[in-house]
Amino acid sequence: MIIDAHIHLPVVSESRTYEQAKALLIEDMKKDGVDYAILIPDNLPNSAIGDMPTCLGLVKDTPELFLMGTIDVQTQGRAWLEELERLLSERRIVGMKIFPGHEPVYPTDLRLFPVYELCQAHNVPLVIHTGWSASHPEAAQYNDPKFIMQVTEQYPELKVVIAHFFWPKVDYCYEVTHDCTHIYYDTSGLADKELVAATGRERIQAVLLKILQENPKRIVFGSDYAMCSRRDHLEMVRQLPVAAEIKEGIFWCNSAGLFKLPIQCG
Repeated sequence: MIIDAHIHLPVVSESRTYEQAKALLIEDMKKDGVDYAILIPDNLPNSAIGDMPTCLGLVKDTPELFLMGTIDVQTQGRAWLEELERLLSERRIVGMKIFPGHEPVYPTDLRLFPVYELCQAHNVPLVIHTGWSASHPEAAQYNDPKFIMQVTEQYPELKVVIAHFFWPKVDYCYEVTHDCTHIYYDTSGLADKELVAATGRERIQAVLLKILQENPKRIVFGSDYAMCSRRDHLEMVRQLPVAAEIKEGIFWCNSAGLFKLPIQCG
């Protein structure tokens, strides 16, 4: 079984509707042998990859898709927080994603604290975007792992998933965060050609192996589909020199437990 815990809707354009993008997503899941996936909406309205209201409608009656919650704390206030509370209570979302770096907001921004409280109260993970891009390297200043550690100190029961491993500084990300046992990591983006070129395949694998040696349940499979090649990410995990049961954990069992999905592990 495979659970892709970090995907996005294929980009909608004049020639592709949201429903057509969803159909392509499901088709690609079947081609790649992916049984379930967690869809991450944009936190901005009318997005080409779908905002939360759009994605809520798309995943309805689609048992292979789960949904992450998102928020734009610069524009969405108490009313949206109350909506997120309702969606969490009804299990219509299985976690929350924030985008420091995509927007000029640090994880330590006080406006995000109610989101952390919601996640902690409902025992669902908070996924945090990290790292930079070739076109906007300055974005990494907002999602430095040192800020994530400050958040975990204030919310000691909050489960945090670091996405993209603060690339290209994967070693730094590991050193700063690995002692915190309720921090997890997804593999999203790590097999992307741009990221591999900037970071180094050997460095990426070495850091993954360190974490797996410490606690194999702290890594979950994510591909950043449709931004990145899922097949490259599948191959990256398959090539790890670890036991088959550890790969099975990465591919689905760890995600099922972390996100409390209705999928029995073991």
